[in-house]
Amino acid sequence: MGEIERLVPSGIIDQWVFHLRRQRSRAQDAIWLLDQGFSIHDGRDGVALSDASERYRREHQTVIDEVNTLLELYDRINLRTSEYIAVETNKARRSTDPRI
Repeated sequence: MGEIERLVPSGIIDQWVFHLRRQRSRAQDAIWLLDQGFSIHDGRDGVALSDASERYRREHQTVIDEVNTLLELYDRINLRTSEYIAVETNKARRSTDPRI
């Protein structure tokens, strides 16, 4: 099956990137709080049943890692250094072209 080319307006892409950066910031803040001694507990009716701090730390670290990967891809595409950018087609040479 062939690949479908879809054009997404740059404004929408910018909104996604803004959202990803916000999610990464929130995850970094949560990890910082855990590093400062705060803890997160699973519980019921306001009663703590078990410490869930390590699980939350792993989940937030996963968010950070995945967002970093997506933002690196975004930057490579926008900086035109990505293998995902199609090679620009060779334009016809003109008589004023210095490569002739």
